[in-house]
Amino acid sequence: MPTRHHLDANVVLRFLRNDHATHSPAAQRLFAEAKAGKSQLLLSAVTVAEIFYVLTKTYKHSRADTVSKLVPFLQSSVIEVDNRDRVLDTLQRAASANVDFGDAYLAASAAECGESVASFDDDLQIFKDINTIVPP
Repeated sequence: MPTRHHLDANVVLRFLRNDHATHSPAAQRLFAEAKAGKSQLLLSAVTVAEIFYVLTKTYKHSRADTVSKLVPFLQSSVIEVDNRDRVLDTLQRAASANVDFGDAYLAASAAECGESVASFDDDLQIFKDINTIVPP
């Protein structure tokens, strides 16, 4: 059975950005190893949130540009993503609305389950496929 590796955001960022003389090639080798079936790469939704934050806040990529980079990466068969469909929905929501990853994930979770969201924030009301309630 191949070795399983939980990916840290910095490995994914070095792979996507190809901006570090040592770390980027090492990340590329890790992904090539996984593609060859020698290992499995696992990515949590929390790590995707960190990657999204770093790309948009630290590297100043637009939400749309960040999503256009992350979606094909997350759809790769080389990576096992926790709640892949929910994470992909989250990214689309974050790109289309002015909400952070956490709020977009909350909306995606509620929509997937057909449930409502309790929040004091008005920004979730942009998503017409979920019902938001303000706690009494």
